[in-house]
Amino acid sequence: MTKYYPPPKAGDIVQCRFPQDRIRQPGPKERPALVIDVEEYELPDGSSEVFVSVAYGTSVDVNNCHPGEIKIESSDPHAGLSLDTKFDIGNRVKLPFDSEWFAPSPNRRFGDHPKRGKLNVDDNNLKRRLSSAISELKKAAAPKAVDMTPRPAGRKKSPNRKARPVPAGSRRRGS
Repeated sequence: MTKYYPPPKAGDIVQCRFPQDRIRQPGPKERPALVIDVEEYELPDGSSEVFVSVAYGTSVDVNNCHPGEIKIESSDPHAGLSLDTKFDIGNRVKLPFDSEWFAPSPNRRFGDHPKRGKLNVDDNNLKRRLSSAISELKKAAAPKAVDMTPRPAGRKKSPNRKARPVPAGSRRRGS
């Protein structure tokens, strides 16, 4: 049975089964992913569904960052990373925030939640590097996140996320 987690926040680092080759199934390996965006939808029965856009994380070749990539060091106490990790903001997907796609963090700092840590928004150097990665990505005209979410009828954005509600039965475009 699929377990749903409380929503993360943009800037959180989570444990994710990032999909390979754009197949609509979880990847075989759990890895860190950087939360870029969080969307919450209300369902007709009154329950809600959470979707997150996450950027791919890897500990391979971390000292060689390409446009749109940012390195976070394992020595950052906020990040919750065991290895230096680079996140590719251009390689991102939109996923349901559930136990099929996300796993409890190996460091268990937040219990059984997938959250490993977060970006240290008080670090001005990190802010500059993140801003630079985003600017490089925009110049490279990178594609938007690949949407891996199912599209049940009747889902609409939750008003508490300050998003425009989507009429029942309609589909979002351009996400």
